[in-house]
Parts: sequence; C-alpha cells; structure tokens
Amino acid sequence: MTDDPTAADSGPSDQFQVDAQALRGLAHPLRARLLDELRMKGPATATILGQRLGESSGSTSYHLRQLSRYGFIENEPGRTGGRERWWRIRPGGWSMQGYEFLSRPDTRTIAQTVLGRYYRERQERFEHWTALLWENPDDPVVRRWKEAATDFTGHARMTPEEATEFARALYDFLRSWVEHFEDRTSESHPDTESVELQTNLFPVLPRNEWDEARSAPEDR
Repeated sequence: MTDDPTAADSGPSDQFQVDAQALRGLAHPLRARLLDELRMKGPATATILGQRLGESSGSTSYHLRQLSRYGFIENEPGRTGGRERWWRIRPGGWSMQGYEFLSRPDTRTIAQTVLGRYYRERQERFEHWTALLWENPDDPVVRRWKEAATDFTGHARMTPEEATEFARALYDFLRSWVEHFEDRTSESHPDTESVELQTNLFPVLPRNEWDEARSAPEDR
C-alpha cells in the first residue's frame, strides 16, 4: 500500500486518487493520527483507537466516519454485526498530485498544511528509529532489527521523462512486494512489526544557479 501524497497519477486502477475535497478531509490532525494507527497496527474500532490516542470514542468515531466519507478507510469485512464498526485502510492505497495542489491558489494553504505534516512526521519516525539505534543498541528489539533496517542515497543523471519512467518502475516493484504482506495484522503475525519504506526522487538543483535565476530581472 502506498500513501505517498506526491505520487504520480500512474498507480493501479484500485488506488484512490485524492481530489481537492478529499484533501480538505485530511486537514484535521486527529484524522492523520487515525490513519497512521490503522496503517501501522491494522483494523480497529473507534473505542480501541480512542484508548490508544487518548481521545474519546465519540471524537474518534466522528473522524473515522469523515475519513470513510472521503474514501480513505472502509469497514473491515468479516467483523460486522457487533456494537462497533471495525475500520481498515482502503485497499489499494491512495495518492494525490501534491505539487499540483501547491500550485493552485484555492488548495495551496491546505496542501501546505497536509504535506508539511506528512513530511515532518515521516522524518520524525525515521529520527526516532535512529535515536533508538544510537541510544539503546543492546535493546532486544533494536538488536533484532538493526541489521534489517537500512537507508540508501543514490545519484544518477536523468531527464524528467527518464525520472518519471524510473519512478513508475520502482513503484510497481515496491507495490508487488508490499502486496505479499497486505493482509497481515499483529494478531495473525505476532512476530512482525510495521515496517516503513520511505523513498524520495527529486532533482538536486544547483543552489547558486537557482538563486541567480530567481533573482535575475525579467527580460524586457
């Protein structure tokens, strides 16, 4: 599953493409936390999520319904008929044209809020892991995972078209692997942890040339 908010509009047909209305549905910070919980720990009810996040079940129930309304989550099949609904992340994942939303005056502010939080929290999760690795190297959980965890930085010279083709091929490869583990939960596979894979692809623009180009007067 991918939830990359800047992914290209080239995913599979079952992937939810976020429009401007759904983008506004992500603005509330509690909804982002609810999505994180469902993504990393699997299906849950409003009561369970409220206990984890220190929120009332009424509040989590309302925001879960809003996330369902906008298409990010759905009822968990096979867990119906009880007093509470079980919710799960929508299969197929979701993506949106983040750069496009940033360029539009009517969506720029909300996109800055949503994307800013997304990248900040993504970075915080990675920093939390590295802090554990440095400060608690002998912790059993850290020792179990330190050889498996990795990060990579690579550089290549490409045109925008080549970079787009590369990104699509990489996405297809990653999705094909993630699909093997989509149905796992902490209950069905108690020996597993939620693993996060972060990828970025961007041009390294020369700082001096970029600054000069931006500050140069327009041709008359």
